[in-house]
Amino acid sequence: MLPTGLLRVSARRGQSRPRTTELAMPLPVILSTSPRSIVEGPYQRRHASMSPHELRYSSRDPKQLARDLAEADLILGDWTAELKLDRHALDAANRSRIVVHPTAGYDSIDVTHAAALGLPVANTPGANARGVAEWAVMAALACLKNLTLNHQRTRAGEWRMVEASAEGVYDVGGRTIGILGFGAIGQGVARRLHAFGVDRILYFDAFVDVDSIDGGAPVERVQSVAELCERADVVSIHLPLTPETRHIVDAENLRRIGTDGVIVNTARGQVVDEDALHAALVAGTIKAAALDVFSDEPLIGAHRWADLENVLLSPHLAGSTHESKQQMLDGALRSLDAALRGDLPRSVVNQVTSLRLL
Repeated sequence: MLPTGLLRVSARRGQSRPRTTELAMPLPVILSTSPRSIVEGPYQRRHASMSPHELRYSSRDPKQLARDLAEADLILGDWTAELKLDRHALDAANRSRIVVHPTAGYDSIDVTHAAALGLPVANTPGANARGVAEWAVMAALACLKNLTLNHQRTRAGEWRMVEASAEGVYDVGGRTIGILGFGAIGQGVARRLHAFGVDRILYFDAFVDVDSIDGGAPVERVQSVAELCERADVVSIHLPLTPETRHIVDAENLRRIGTDGVIVNTARGQVVDEDALHAALVAGTIKAAALDVFSDEPLIGAHRWADLENVLLSPHLAGSTHESKQQMLDGALRSLDAALRGDLPRSVVNQVTSLRLL
């Protein structure tokens, strides 16, 4: 357990006036790199049950951040993923025992360098699975119905019922759905689409091999990303970003999805070759895309997606429902409390098997 509380110091034998003095030892510092507005509510509900500690919020300025990290015993990662814990930041955190990230994705942290330092990194898997799955299903439906384009035209005073129908508005029930990554989120997408009458659900996942999921939805595991893209009308992406998954949906796989195909990305922008996707959307060699994530975030000001009518955009908020945010922060705070008590959380992602002891 990290040192907390009071240190009792007694006078030495032989002193004329023996006495006992209590010296307060410093509490372990949890440094939140997530914004106060994100953390404060869940923290206020949970902190009284946690082991004694001091919570601080880091600066967003890189130089001050390094000084803040140098005083941290435990680190809460940035929920927005905008503040990166790269090798330089991790080197500055030279007294930290653990980094706990409040989301499932942790690509804003250099986990390889953390492992080399003996610093465990834990994530918070599954907490936002429902929110992301719901967003993905909503987005797939919106793309199949050309909702974004028809919304814009109707707001502008255009009544294009006949033209819109001719441009292609589809039921989801008759489509073949392909899911890249079949963990909690991918399976949540499958369950929800099955309720819409979808009975052809394919998935590709190197670590999962099932032929049905909770609720009885039948699913089929395919052998490659190429096969999934060739057979699916809608491809929904739920893979973590790793060296192996970077640009796994490339120009050739986009071609395989076809002109009536839809792609939904709630994972990470770099999983898709965005240059190839943009070109396909401009050329019409893919019907539509729904993007909640981008290679470069935040997406501010003029950007190349703005003028495309066949793309639905949102600011990395699929997993940011009120309920998901509560669950993610609650999970992260539980992991931090475990570390305060000297225990390693279960969800360590970089194969470090103990808290770093300094």
